[in-house]
Amino acid sequence: MNELKPWQSRLQWPLLLCVFLFGVTGMTMKGGANIFLFLMTLFSLPLLKDARGDRWTWALFIVLSASLLVTALQLAAGMSYVGHKALDAPTRFFLAALCLFALKRLPARRLATACWGVWLGALGVMVWGYLSTHITLYFWGDGSRAWNQFSNPIPFGVLSVMLGFLSFNLPIAGWRGVSIKLQWLVGAAGLLAGVIAGYYSGSRAPFLIVPPLVIIVMLGATRWRIGRILSLLALIIVASMVLVMSTQNKLQTRVDEGVNDLRVFKHDQNTSMGLRLEMWRVARDIIADHPLTGVGKQGYYDEVNARIKQGKAPVIINAAPHPHGELLNFGVEMGLPGLILGLLIFAVPAALFFPLLRADDALLRFAATGGSIVVVGQFVAGLMDTYFWIVSQTAFYGTFVVVFAAIILARRQELAGR
Repeated sequence: MNELKPWQSRLQWPLLLCVFLFGVTGMTMKGGANIFLFLMTLFSLPLLKDARGDRWTWALFIVLSASLLVTALQLAAGMSYVGHKALDAPTRFFLAALCLFALKRLPARRLATACWGVWLGALGVMVWGYLSTHITLYFWGDGSRAWNQFSNPIPFGVLSVMLGFLSFNLPIAGWRGVSIKLQWLVGAAGLLAGVIAGYYSGSRAPFLIVPPLVIIVMLGATRWRIGRILSLLALIIVASMVLVMSTQNKLQTRVDEGVNDLRVFKHDQNTSMGLRLEMWRVARDIIADHPLTGVGKQGYYDEVNARIKQGKAPVIINAAPHPHGELLNFGVEMGLPGLILGLLIFAVPAALFFPLLRADDALLRFAATGGSIVVVGQFVAGLMDTYFWIVSQTAFYGTFVVVFAAIILARRQELAGR
C-alpha cells in the first residue's frame, strides 16, 4: 500500500471528518456539499505529491474531469451560450476526482466508518420534509411539497431516498462488538427517514428509483439468486401499489396525475409528462443540428425560444432551462461527444462497483453496494430530469462515487499486502 508519512497520516482525520460531514450536510445545509468538498480537496492536496494512480483511479479521474475540460474549451472558443458560470457544476466533478488520489490512501475501514454521516443526513432530510410542509416559513410554493431551501422537491426527494438506502447499507460494513440486529435496526431507521422525506416531496421520481435500489441492496446483502430477488420485489411492488392506491395520499395523487398526463397527451401537452415529452423531442432536434459541439450550458433556453419563433417548438416549453433528461442535457451542451461522456460518467463507476456486489470481503461488498446505489439511483432519476445542472447535486454524485471507489481501492491494497 502507498504508505502515508507521519505528517501526512495526521491529515487523515480532517479528511475523514470532511467525508462524514459531507454526508450529514450535503442535503440538509445550504452550501454544505460545497464547503466540505472544498475542504476535502484542500486536505487532499498535501497527499497528492507522492500518490500513485492505478487504472481505476485514472479512469474515474478522466471521466469525471472531462466535462470541465470540454466546458473550458467551449468558453475559450467563445461559444455565445457559454459563460463562466458554466464551469461551476463540472468543477465539482473535477474536485471530487482529485480527492480520489488522497482518499484511497486512507484505511478502508475508517473511510467506511466516516460514511455513517449519511445516516444523520437521512434524519436531517426527514426533518426538512416535515418543516417545509408544516411551517409556513419553510414552504416551497403552497407548502404541499417538501424541499430543503436549496433543492426543489424533485431532487430533494430523489437524493433523500438515496441517503436512506445508503443508510440501510451501512451495517454491512460490520462494526466489531456491535450487535448485528442493532446495526440493521439503525440502518432501517435511516432508510425509513429517507423514504419519508421522499414522500413529503410529493414527487414521483423518488419512488421510480426504489425498485432498482432494492435489487442492489439485496444483491449485496444476500446470496439469493436474481430470480428470487425479482420475485420478492414484484410482491413488494404489488403490495405497495395496493396500499398506495387504496388510500388517499400524495403519492396516489401524483400517480393518477401521471396516468392522466399520458392519456390526454394528444390534445393537451401542457402537463408534467407532456412538457417532458416535448422538451425531449426538441432536445433531440438540437443535438441533431449541433452534433459535434452542442450549444453550451445556457444554449438550450435560447435555442428553444428561437425555435418557438420559427414554429419548430411549442411555446409551453419556453421557460425551461434544460431538457429534463440528464443524458439529453449532456448532448445539448456538448453534442454527441457529450452524450458519450454522460454515459461514461455512469458506466465507468458501474464497471468498478457492479462486479463486487457479491464480493466475499465485507468492506468491498459494502463499498460496491453504496457506489451502485449512487450510480443506479442517479441514472434512473436522470432519465426524467437534469441533476448535474446544479453544483450541490453534481458534488453529491461525484463525491460519493469517489468515496466508495476509494474504499474499494484501499481495501484491495490492504488485502494484497496481507
